[in-house]
Amino acid sequence: ALAPQAVAAGRADVCMSFSQLTHRRAFLAGAAAAVVSAAPAFADDDTYKLKKDYVVDAKNMLNNMKTATELQRGNPDMEKIVKATRSEMNDFVAFYRRQPKISGMPSFSTLYTAINTLSGHYASYGNKYPVPEKRRTRLAQQYKEIERALARGK
Repeated sequence: ALAPQAVAAGRADVCMSFSQLTHRRAFLAGAAAAVVSAAPAFADDDTYKLKKDYVVDAKNMLNNMKTATELQRGNPDMEKIVKATRSEMNDFVAFYRRQPKISGMPSFSTLYTAINTLSGHYASYGNKYPVPEKRRTRLAQQYKEIERALARGK
């Protein structure tokens, strides 16, 4: 509530009683605790965050994609892992495809193809459906090709 003297003087001073202030603090503290406790355990993990170093990010992206590809039906963390990997794939492509030196590298183009394959699978079938064997085999071949290209620095 605004004090009548503050309004008359043209100032917008806010006068709160002690109980209003205490209730506001309690509410904000409770809201903050709810947000923190609702976050998944691995959200603080840097495994799914870009480091802005292509070689490091590409290897990390590749490892996370392998993990998501190998998940079997019934895995309790499947949906969390797939969501985090999909988010990382989007961030990876959005960040690196704008950089001509990197987007022209063989490792990037093959990784981009693998990302499209895996992302397309989850877009069509959802985060809970495992990658079928035929697609998993093709992705494994692409993963090997990406590892070879990264090892050669290309």
